[in-house]
Amino acid sequence: MKTYLLLGISILFEVAGATSMKYSEGFTDFTASLVVVVCYTFAIIMYIFITKDNEIGMINALWSGGGTLLVMLLGIGLFQESVTVSKVVGLALILIGMMGLTLPRKERSV
Repeated sequence: MKTYLLLGISILFEVAGATSMKYSEGFTDFTASLVVVVCYTFAIIMYIFITKDNEIGMINALWSGGGTLLVMLLGIGLFQESVTVSKVVGLALILIGMMGLTLPRKERSV
């Protein structure tokens, strides 16, 4: 459970950094640019600690999928980006994939 909490916090920092990129206007706005750097620094540091004791493939998929999902939703909500059927289907598939990765499973050796 601690892993998912830390992963969630890391994703939120990554999303804050990505969203701040839009406000940084190509790194011309100092405050927004600083937020980008600080948020991504914290997100990566947490990501590194999380992968120390967990499967990197699963953590990376959850981290990138969760970030993508939230950034897309923020883009639609904050920046009035378009909503298309293909975007909705893509986001649903990401969500289904993330849920599939977190389902309890029996360990099998191959």
